Amino acid sequence: MSDEETFKATQSSEASVVSTSSSLSISILSELIKSKQTFLLLYTAVFAYLISAWTTTGIVVSTFLWLNVGLFLAISGSTLLNMYIDRDIDAIMERTKDRPVPSGRIPSSTVLKLGIIFTSVGVLSVGIFINFITMVAVFLGFFFDVVIYSLWLKRKTKYSIIFGGLAGGFPSIAGRAAAIGIIDLISISMAVLVLCWIPLHILSLALIPKNLKGYTDAKVPMWPVVTGKKQTIRVISLSAILSSLAIGITGILLETYILLLLPLVFVCFYVILKSVFNLRQPTDQRTFEIFKLASMFMVFTFLWLLIGVIVSTYSVCPLRIIFR
Repeated sequence: MSDEETFKATQSSEASVVSTSSSLSISILSELIKSKQTFLLLYTAVFAYLISAWTTTGIVVSTFLWLNVGLFLAISGSTLLNMYIDRDIDAIMERTKDRPVPSGRIPSSTVLKLGIIFTSVGVLSVGIFINFITMVAVFLGFFFDVVIYSLWLKRKTKYSIIFGGLAGGFPSIAGRAAAIGIIDLISISMAVLVLCWIPLHILSLALIPKNLKGYTDAKVPMWPVVTGKKQTIRVISLSAILSSLAIGITGILLETYILLLLPLVFVCFYVILKSVFNLRQPTDQRTFEIFKLASMFMVFTFLWLLIGVIVSTYSVCPLRIIFR
């Protein structure tokens, strides 16, 4: 079946279920916003805020809540718009063909409307209730993800993942900006951390055989499709090394006690070791293990950076939570 035929079949399937799709279930919405991915990006923003607020203004409850609400809506909205944009290639790929839009469980027009509403409300809410710089960071995250990555580059070049990585770094910039009102070197360091981590996550997922076949069938020029498995594993190993360096730099910029960085050093070393070993003796099983490890790596990194900041400043910085 050609891409055009697949797209028409998807449109026809959508038309047949419009009458039964007026109510949006929680399970369908969870699939549409890729809840795990959304909450991981939101997690980086929240912890970037907590890390920053702890050493500066203190944790302002209203800011913390609006950051969660605004970022959740903006990230979800961007993902909804991506679902709309990618509905034709999603219908081709084995991993994505059962998503709500290509499977006909919800009309694409509904997803487009929700994406616009979620994104607009999310961006505006942080601008109104937090500050202008945070709003700019959130908007740029949307712009790089939807416009630069999905609309412009995803179907043209393997380097699109770099711009997808830039989009992934903006939530952490927004989180810090919510606390201090500016974009500083630490903000950039946190964003670079996420940017360098993205290939570790995305490319290890792309190398899983059924996913690689899907990208090939959909004619999406992902790295393994264009340059092959060996080169992709090299990029994954480089991603592990660079993200580990960015973690170390971030910890130093945050003036964390060196001893408190040791657990992060050990975790980074383990991730690098796994990646390099897979480079020497690649197997699908090892690649899948790296994919599963990647998300836990990011979660632990931001959690431990917060713990490091708290412990490092506890003697001179009591718990400060401000209610407004």
